[in-house]
Amino acid sequence: MDKDMQIENNDAKRNASRGLELVNCPAARTRQLADLSEELIMEILLRLPARRLVYLRRVCRSWRNLISSPDFTRNHLHRSCSCDPSLTPLRIAHYPHNGWNREIKFFSVQSMLDNPSEPTKAARFSEGGYYRIVGSCHGLLCFFGSYANHDMHAILWNPCTGFIFESPEISGEACFSGFGYDHLSDTYKFYATIIRKKMPYGVESSARIYTFGPTSSWRRIDDIPSSLLSAPKQQPWNKVDNKIGVFFNSSKACTINWDAYNVIVYFDMGIETYGHFPLPDRELDELSTCANLCVLRNCLSVCYEHMKTQSWIVWQMKEYGEAQSWNKLVTIPFHPRVRYLNRALTLQPLYISESDVLLAISPFFTIVLCNLNDGNINFTVNDISGEVDCKMAFIYHQSLVSPNGLQRNSSKMPLYFYIAKPSFSFSR
Repeated sequence: MDKDMQIENNDAKRNASRGLELVNCPAARTRQLADLSEELIMEILLRLPARRLVYLRRVCRSWRNLISSPDFTRNHLHRSCSCDPSLTPLRIAHYPHNGWNREIKFFSVQSMLDNPSEPTKAARFSEGGYYRIVGSCHGLLCFFGSYANHDMHAILWNPCTGFIFESPEISGEACFSGFGYDHLSDTYKFYATIIRKKMPYGVESSARIYTFGPTSSWRRIDDIPSSLLSAPKQQPWNKVDNKIGVFFNSSKACTINWDAYNVIVYFDMGIETYGHFPLPDRELDELSTCANLCVLRNCLSVCYEHMKTQSWIVWQMKEYGEAQSWNKLVTIPFHPRVRYLNRALTLQPLYISESDVLLAISPFFTIVLCNLNDGNINFTVNDISGEVDCKMAFIYHQSLVSPNGLQRNSSKMPLYFYIAKPSFSFSR
């Protein structure tokens, strides 16, 4: 055996002892990686976008184990959300047609802000069933699906990694619902009020929770007190304006929120109790009936249509749960391009950029850009489809997250991915 080959074999043994078994990688590259400490490798990988890390899991066994570990996933999520948002560029996850979609599209938020007059390419997932997006949290999208026999189930999907999990079926249909993260138990939960038809004409309702985990099942919890909704006890859901709840997450609260007339009704994800607090004053506009909850710059926010002034008004709650902290953010005059028929329903605000541009979706499916500093309104060429007054889009960012201990399973929701791979290559 010549000297060079002996050195190469010794290097290979040393790499194997450190867990750096590179797959089909030249010896020179093997030696270079072996010279890096595990701490430095981790620090380098934490600085890369989630989508690129998905491909880097194929490099070697140790990288796959590292990138897939809960600690690395948690650290990468924290870094991308708090320190370096460029690691997970924001996207709009959109589904059309009455919320029951055949195709899910992802649009780049930054592309729309930078070049509103240029079409933004969409990443597309086609699926063969009838599903509805309930919420987006930490790079996970939650759906519920319903069948002809009126049974339903919840689905959790990470579009970046391909992870997908489907809950067992439960009899009934989800009337209003929500999805979010419980920081107390480090779990992701799906909430739904399930309604079932009773012969001959009546219905019954019950609140249920599904916690995504290895031993989860549908769990019965207390119903929303009818007094919070100012509605007849037998049909509380009829008084909720937006049946898909908005998840709010902070160090003080992790809640799902619905607007019901003049109050916000919330469900605390940690202690699983209900509460409420007032919405901002509608300024004596009795014609103002529509509202749209959202989260803008980590503040719970609401958008009203204000018929008397022919405008939309966006409010922010600076301190969650404190009614006196409602602050009027912006008033947006009705515009001919964003009116629907003879009335202007409520805008769906989605995001405020660092340069103070509000991105929203109009009831007429136009993407609106409103400069909060000078009031200038612009429009993108990426008009989308959907149903009037139906929540049809969610802010989404890529991540490596999957619930602890949860293994993907076979789902009835087939997804077909149409998008070019990222511009990154690694020679094997």
